[in-house]
Amino acid sequence: MRRATLHPLEHDLQVAVVQWWAWAHQGFGLPEYALFAVPNAGAGAQRGQAGKMKAEGTRRGIPDLLLPVARGDFSGLAIEMKSRTGSIKAEQREVQDWLLEQGWRVWVCRSSEQAIGAIIEYLRQPAAVPAPCALLRPATG
Repeated sequence: MRRATLHPLEHDLQVAVVQWWAWAHQGFGLPEYALFAVPNAGAGAQRGQAGKMKAEGTRRGIPDLLLPVARGDFSGLAIEMKSRTGSIKAEQREVQDWLLEQGWRVWVCRSSEQAIGAIIEYLRQPAAVPAPCALLRPATG
């Protein structure tokens, strides 16, 4: 049993954001799956699970929540949830810097309210206009 704490755990903060999104996504004209988490096996993983996830392509430092929806000048939104006392690890900073270079908006949020506010602010930007592109699917024939 988890002991009571005055400060919510990162898990609890993230769950609150995902629960809000399940209710709010339609107001933004987006499917519920537009905001998602990429599982990363941490210290609490079952024996052997971390190794399996690494073999499947799990990477250290990936943000907790991803919203790959272009808005304004950004390609997507990445959110790293941290408790009030949590700190950013070197791998997380490296991935965050790389995402910024790729045109993503990156937030580190220390409350569910802060993360929800970041999502709302991000999605209120005008939708990005895609550049003309080549055929997306090969012709069948």
